[in-house]
Amino acid sequence: MIKQIRDFIAQHGRFFAVVGLHGNTFKPHTGTKTSVLFVQKWDDELCPKVEDYPIFCRQRKGGKDNSGDYIYLKNGNGQYKFDKNGHLIVDHDLHGYGGELQTGIAEAFVDWAQSENLSFWR
Repeated sequence: MIKQIRDFIAQHGRFFAVVGLHGNTFKPHTGTKTSVLFVQKWDDELCPKVEDYPIFCRQRKGGKDNSGDYIYLKNGNGQYKFDKNGHLIVDHDLHGYGGELQTGIAEAFVDWAQSENLSFWR
């Protein structure tokens, strides 16, 4: 069934990105492995159909432990770090928290989309 869905989507649009979410992302409710697909419908002007193209793929840190509890970022002294609004910073890689974390998936996708000269990021 998965192959049929993938083939249907590929026939009607371009996969831009596959972001695999960590297995702990939706814990404690479920431990199901999940991916987010970024797809654009084929269009003669904005997204002309091609047979071979690169796809952005990433997966690294989920920000939760095996129990589904958040993992918070700590400084060199072992104390929790807070963002500019006073919230604890979750240790994940979805985005860079304005420089608090390493470059995240969101920033990497922007760089990749620009380097690929994609129509929605010109």
